[in-house]
Amino acid sequence: MAEEYPQIYTVSGLTQQIKSRLETNFPRVWVSGEISNLRQPASGHYYFTLKDEASQLRAVLFRGNQQYLRHKPSAGRQVVCRGRISVYEARGEYQLLIDYLEPLGIGALAQAFEELKRRLAAEGLFDPVHKQPLPFLPRRLAVVTSPSGAAIRDFLQILNRRFPNLEVLICPVKVQGAGAAAEIVQALDLLNTFSDLDVLVLARGGGSLEDLWAFNEEAVARAIFRSRVPVISAIGHEIDFTIADLVADVRAPTPSAAAELVVQRKEELVLTLQRLATTLQRRFQALVQGRRERLCYLSQRLPDPRRRLADLRLRMDDRLEQFQRAWQARLRDRQHRLQLARANLRLMSPRRAAISGRQLVEQQAARLRRCLETRLARQRLQLQHSQERLQALNPQAILDRGYAIATTLPGQEVVRDVQRVQVGAALRVRVARGSMDCEIQKINKKLNR
Repeated sequence: MAEEYPQIYTVSGLTQQIKSRLETNFPRVWVSGEISNLRQPASGHYYFTLKDEASQLRAVLFRGNQQYLRHKPSAGRQVVCRGRISVYEARGEYQLLIDYLEPLGIGALAQAFEELKRRLAAEGLFDPVHKQPLPFLPRRLAVVTSPSGAAIRDFLQILNRRFPNLEVLICPVKVQGAGAAAEIVQALDLLNTFSDLDVLVLARGGGSLEDLWAFNEEAVARAIFRSRVPVISAIGHEIDFTIADLVADVRAPTPSAAAELVVQRKEELVLTLQRLATTLQRRFQALVQGRRERLCYLSQRLPDPRRRLADLRLRMDDRLEQFQRAWQARLRDRQHRLQLARANLRLMSPRRAAISGRQLVEQQAARLRRCLETRLARQRLQLQHSQERLQALNPQAILDRGYAIATTLPGQEVVRDVQRVQVGAALRVRVARGSMDCEIQKINKKLNR
């Protein structure tokens, strides 16, 4: 009986043969499909099914490979997976062991990112020669971001802690989704029309490649490049990198880091000023000491020491007084500058801005009332003229001037042409004070004046 079968496989043997063939022929494959039947037991591994309209494939994503993924599996999502085909011998089922997964379309976005990056680099948009330096101490800055995001809260909190009362203009825009890039471009172009802006900050919190895609648009890159105001990009987290980061004058890894780049701490500036004053005083004292030592040396070599010494003492006192006056004048100048800076900070406080805004609203309201009163008077005059014209056309006014209205009886049809009536017909003639019923005796077709 065995001679009739050239080779007989056991179930395990056949399964091993199939496993060997599949794993040899499909060492690494890319598969796209929809995730279904997703589960994650206590082991941390993901088990799910990839399916399309006609077929389905079991898939496994082990916990060790998940740390390299930016997108976790979710049921119903279209994904592209990379992995190898394996056979689970216990059930005789083949499955895909996944080592990389991304939402469908991410690959196309990455390719578009690289293509735009190469093209803009060839045009020189990333060259350091075009980068503008940041001002040492900006007086006014603008932030282009979402007003409801965490990025603006972190930015303002750190900025207020480092340098309170700095004037900040917030320009609200969409930072992701349809129309976000157009709003960002419009905001950058608008802010560049302001003559008193020192720095622009383009900020957004972290997100996926799709979430940050507005900052990879060519229009946004070119708007940053043509900005006359220095631009700081603070988009996403430190690992996120966009086209806007490459074009911007300075790239901050996070919005919080951007606030630290914009201004130094106020305390640090005061300490720096104090250190400079101390250094100046120390150098001045060293200079005076050196001059005194030089004076002593020369006094020992003079032919007439007492006369020469008296002369040198006078000159030394004069120089000493000059140096003291110069040092005191410079110190007063530094103090005056610091007082001016404090006064400017008080002038730029939100409270003064609110008072100015209220005055502007009151002026606009008064102007609106004057315009309404002028227009109302004009409308009243027009109404009076219209009433006078209507009164002139009133039939009763015409009758008062001696005219009459003739109507037929019994139809009450107004007679406008003598050809419409006949001799013997009855008419009713209306005058200013009553009416008369008459009979036509004669018809005159010619107008008698």
